[in-house]
Amino acid sequence: MKQVLLSGCGNIGFRHLQAIAAMPTPAHVTIIEPNMAAHARIAEFTGSHTGPHRFSVSPTLPDAPATVDLAVIASSADVRRAIVEAVLARHSVLVMVLEKVLFQSISDLDAVSALLARHHVTAFVNCGRRYFPGYLAARDRWAQARPLDIEVKGTAFGMCSNGIHLLDLAEFLNAAAVVSVDACGLKPGSVPAKRPGCVEVFGTLHARLANGATLRVTCDDSSPMSIAVSVTGKGVSAQIDELARQVTESGQTTAFGARNVSECWEIYDQCLREQTCGLTPFADSTGQHRLFLAALNDHLGLGADALCPIS
Repeated sequence: MKQVLLSGCGNIGFRHLQAIAAMPTPAHVTIIEPNMAAHARIAEFTGSHTGPHRFSVSPTLPDAPATVDLAVIASSADVRRAIVEAVLARHSVLVMVLEKVLFQSISDLDAVSALLARHHVTAFVNCGRRYFPGYLAARDRWAQARPLDIEVKGTAFGMCSNGIHLLDLAEFLNAAAVVSVDACGLKPGSVPAKRPGCVEVFGTLHARLANGATLRVTCDDSSPMSIAVSVTGKGVSAQIDELARQVTESGQTTAFGARNVSECWEIYDQCLREQTCGLTPFADSTGQHRLFLAALNDHLGLGADALCPIS
């Protein structure tokens, strides 16, 4: 039986748990959640599960060394480096999936990159739009239309926590790396985020890719939440409403395939069977994070490698 370690089972971590439970490959899933108040929900879910898996839950990481086929690190960004260090100090890990925002500083990016390399861990970052059927089909359909300029407009979708998703989407559709991120279009200052100690920003973020494509992301401070993605390229003009799951292209509106984290069981199953998956490789994501953190720190008046208060 495969061994899965899930560190962090709050809001997003619970979505990971739901997806892991739906995969067909049998696994013993060890759930680490320090918040005891969350254990009742975890126990209710795992207790009613009828699949091939076994579950155990604990507030702390097991001390006994073990070989972990897949570790999912779904904690908040401020403690993620410490958790990765603790896991790899005790256990051998084959594949690791980490939530984003990865870390709050560039030095943490560097330190964990070196640690994963030293322990020969294959790592990915959970930028799940790469598993949206709509974007998978569009990437192939628009391959000859690159470079693809992308504009994202919306309200209250969380620029600080979700900006990385959109940088990654631009890389995914263009098959090219982001080379610059500019925060000059953001509105001055910040506001407190829902997560204590973190901030949120509004306005426009600009990015440029190696193939000349551009990304423009605008988030306004108003409700309700909305997000619309426009893509233009050679002979391509498409508008995607992710919440309504619709795409309008060539004058026709059709269904757009999107998926929640809890629905993407293939990620974890493929990690266990093949030690790989279609999520963003860790090295690619660190490049995105490096530019994103630097731009936000500059906007917030912080040093280049200061702790950026986002998660």
